Amino acid sequence: MQAASKKELGLPYGKEASMAKVFASEKANTACYSALQMLGGNGYSAEYPVERWSRDARITSIYEGTSEIQRIIIARELLMEIV
Repeated sequence: MQAASKKELGLPYGKEASMAKVFASEKANTACYSALQMLGGNGYSAEYPVERWSRDARITSIYEGTSEIQRIIIARELLMEIV
């Protein structure tokens, strides 16, 4: 919400957007991994929506900049705040 608010106000919002993306993609991957663990082999079957969700969640940490790149953006912005 903070990233969206800053964008609407015309303020720099890169750090907040990167933080939101990393947090959301990591939590989605964790949730899908837990669901797959609960379903066992059935979790990989197209009969269950978890199969699709896990593929979708995995790609979120890759496209629009990997989580590692997002962390670099966050670190750079934090270092610029210190200087």
